[in-house]
Amino acid sequence: MYTVKLFLKIIKYRFRALIEYPGSFFAGIIAQWVNYGIQMFMIFLMVWNFGTLAGWLPDEVIFVYACWLLSYAIGASFTYGTCVSFPQMAINGTLDETLVRPMPSFAYLLAANYNLGYISHVIITVAALAFSISRLNVAWTVLHWVWLILIIIAGSIIQGCMMLICDMPALRTRSQSPTGMFFWEVNWWFARYPIIIYPRPIQLLFTSVLPFGFISFYPAQVLLGKQEGIFAQVTIWLSPVVAALLIFITALCWHGVTRRYESAGT
Repeated sequence: MYTVKLFLKIIKYRFRALIEYPGSFFAGIIAQWVNYGIQMFMIFLMVWNFGTLAGWLPDEVIFVYACWLLSYAIGASFTYGTCVSFPQMAINGTLDETLVRPMPSFAYLLAANYNLGYISHVIITVAALAFSISRLNVAWTVLHWVWLILIIIAGSIIQGCMMLICDMPALRTRSQSPTGMFFWEVNWWFARYPIIIYPRPIQLLFTSVLPFGFISFYPAQVLLGKQEGIFAQVTIWLSPVVAALLIFITALCWHGVTRRYESAGT
């Protein structure tokens, strides 16, 4: 409970710092709205022009994309600032002070680098979700809404953990992480779409080694009444399990990195 109180207090001060310059803050939000709004509009038009994307209707593609982007926004709001700071933490020795704080070092990093700017992503993706849901031929029940909330939470954990796992080697290399591309290139440009459009080996990659398919593609099918992809009868339900497993793997990676951490001596 003490850690939770400190965690929330640090986030509160981060919030105050970020809105110290409201003009810049709100300009950034509007810019993100324009950026992602255009992206989703172009995706919708492209799929609508061809009728379907591998059998997926435009509203279904937008629903998967919006679930992916919303989970990214929630996860990255806690992890992005930490990940981009990893190289400098090792070079400047700022990780040292993190390790001696009166709370778990990992929790402190996530709170101290919290980024409120991702609220722009959240707002526009909630609007996109509302748009797509209103057009989907789905009779929504309480269980549907519960599952939607659950997959957004699980997807956020998957995104945040994969970002951390892929960028954590930067603490050892003291430069850009050699594995960072697996998140920032592979996830960013490929996992936002229904992975059924890719060849079978790519689908297998996104289901096993890089579990990006569990962010939105597989769990969204429960709501859309689909069963497509690798072992779809099972994988569409596994998003929460994958999220829990990645939390454990991330904790192991952090323990391994910090145990071998060599102070910069500053």
